[in-house]
Amino acid sequence: MIYLINLLILIFFSSNVIAASNSNQFAICKPLTELAPHPPNASPVTGDNIQVFANDAIYQEKTGISTFSGNVVVQRQDQTLNANTVIYNTNNEIVDTKSNFTFWNKDFIIQGDKAQLRPNDQAEMDLATYWLLTRRARGYAKKLTQVSKNIVRLEKATYTTCDPQKEIWRMEGRKIILDQAKEIGIARDVKLRILGVPVFYTPYISFPLTDKRKSGFLFPQIGNSDETGTEFNIPYYINLAPNYDLTVTPRIMSRRGFLLNNELRYVTEKTEGKLEIEYIPYDLSLQKQRGSIAFLHNGAITDRFSTNIFINHVSDQRYFEELGSNITIASITHLEQRADLYYSGNGWMGLGRVQKFQVLDPNPAARPYQRLPQLMLQTMLPEYNRRLNIGMKAELVRFDRDTEVIKGAIGNRIDFKSIFSYPWRTPGAFIIPTVAWRYTHYDLDHTEPNDEAATYNRMLFTTSTDAGLFFERPLNLFGQNMIQTLEPRVFYRYAPYRDQSDIPIFDTAAFELSYLQLFREENLSGPDRIEDGHRISVGISSRLLNSETGLEHLRFSIGQYRYLNERRVSLPNYALPLEDTSSVVMELASEFAKDWRVSSTFRWNPNTQNTEYSVWRLQYNRDNEHILNFSYRFRDNVLDQTDTSFIWSLGSRWNLLGRVNYSLPDEKTLESFAGIEYRSCCWALRAITRRYLNNIDGFGYYNGFFLQLQLTGLGKIGKKSGIFLQESVPGFYDDF
Repeated sequence: MIYLINLLILIFFSSNVIAASNSNQFAICKPLTELAPHPPNASPVTGDNIQVFANDAIYQEKTGISTFSGNVVVQRQDQTLNANTVIYNTNNEIVDTKSNFTFWNKDFIIQGDKAQLRPNDQAEMDLATYWLLTRRARGYAKKLTQVSKNIVRLEKATYTTCDPQKEIWRMEGRKIILDQAKEIGIARDVKLRILGVPVFYTPYISFPLTDKRKSGFLFPQIGNSDETGTEFNIPYYINLAPNYDLTVTPRIMSRRGFLLNNELRYVTEKTEGKLEIEYIPYDLSLQKQRGSIAFLHNGAITDRFSTNIFINHVSDQRYFEELGSNITIASITHLEQRADLYYSGNGWMGLGRVQKFQVLDPNPAARPYQRLPQLMLQTMLPEYNRRLNIGMKAELVRFDRDTEVIKGAIGNRIDFKSIFSYPWRTPGAFIIPTVAWRYTHYDLDHTEPNDEAATYNRMLFTTSTDAGLFFERPLNLFGQNMIQTLEPRVFYRYAPYRDQSDIPIFDTAAFELSYLQLFREENLSGPDRIEDGHRISVGISSRLLNSETGLEHLRFSIGQYRYLNERRVSLPNYALPLEDTSSVVMELASEFAKDWRVSSTFRWNPNTQNTEYSVWRLQYNRDNEHILNFSYRFRDNVLDQTDTSFIWSLGSRWNLLGRVNYSLPDEKTLESFAGIEYRSCCWALRAITRRYLNNIDGFGYYNGFFLQLQLTGLGKIGKKSGIFLQESVPGFYDDF
């Protein structure tokens, strides 16, 4: 008898329907066991034994009917049935509870008016109320019928995760059929009620009963912004096959019209990818059609060869600015179109690449070169101590772009670099001498002033030596055992002068000067310019480490480099400084108190007595609901900004969140948003209002309002904002 009832419950509430929820979702709720009926006090049962308690028991041998009455309790393992009367007919194997019954196990509680269990896996329950302990959900069914082993039918059923006295939302279905054999459920006349008011209705819906995917509607999203107006979309998910699917999302915007988004995803044993196509047949504001396409593919061809393809294209320059589908998009200036073929094996790494860009920035100078194609090969050999190590990098690339739009040379570049090093390392010291030889060849077209083809060859060598010491001492600071380190470091580099003024700049730029950059061989990325001269860098670092945990409480570094002769090679339109010394670079990072962190990078020019660059960051991060961030960024004659962001809890239910990014010289807010979250036991609400500077003209502002409603245990309605918040508030992760 208990087996039949439990079988019915396991079929009725299949694995996917009652999948255990994240316990954090219901952290502020009362345990469901306090709201549901409590099981009777009875001694536990071991093994497969069945234990029956009743005030009276009658067995009629001729009819084969056993009648248990008066507070009947039947136990088997962790399952308990309680009823006033239980009748078991051994001849036709029918079990009846003629009055109210309650059933308990570790996952469910079911209470009803009466139940009848029949042979051939058939059963009926009337006026059944259920509690799903693993999901903290409850509901009701006027009638529950097990038609066969695999099919269960419910009539006038409900589902919610709210408490009975505070039922904010409830799902209702006139008729529900659960087919375990087909692993699907079908519901008819389904309503979603919020505060008793029906807000959603569908005459028919199907859903999976296992972890297998199932076609159907997803939760809608609602939002509002200056560019799109009020918008609404409801995705429809299509499970095409176990390894690929399609999501079709109609998007209705009051100011733009109708947009259709299609997202196709696929996964194979070695590859995965996504194709997304958007199309708006008639933009109400611009009175024209618009669209975009994005394709991403990556995966292995063999054990050594793999691919990566990334294609983006939009119909016009302001597509993302005006029709961006999420609030993280403020400005996109370049869309990459790239196909890569990788090789890795036997200590070698190879790359074949074709790369283009769609430029959304109206400035012609912003158009980068296309690589059509690029071939690279380099060693990936392990480095051995006190042995000669050999490395090699080789590249062949064709640079191209529309010379009618922006004048300049295009052409081919061959670059080969071999590296020889002999590292010597001990626990307290290291010295790494390195010699590099480099050959670069250019075949150029459209060279100014006569647009004739030109050929250039450059060959040179560089030598460098990197050396450092490690000192440490025990230290007791504020009652804690610490280790203080002292790490002086010296780096020397030499490269002879070569005239490179006729070589165009294809992909070379200056690295940002930092403490670690002081000890790198190159200050420029790319081979179009190779710095000349003697350069020596000197720096020192000191750290405070917890001697037991190894936690770094403090790190301070300071350094500078000096040229021993006059430099002659630089990037075009960049005047070499007359001074022989670089700016002084200082870096600081500290966890100076519990949950408090500070970091800073500071560059000071001793020749001009001027601060060139400064970044300060202060963060308080107690937990995911108590985060404060403040940062200050300064770059001489470029920017001077503050950035403040926070997430702060006002109790177990209310959270405030916000950010202000402010330009001090312009006295202008670049971006700001403010939001509020409210969390109840079975629902949560997040509202965000955002205002940010138009990156196209730099003067006007865009405004947006985004609302997200979470029905805990069911789904979310509204505009997604998690990625936006994680990017805007450092240290925050979204669990809404």
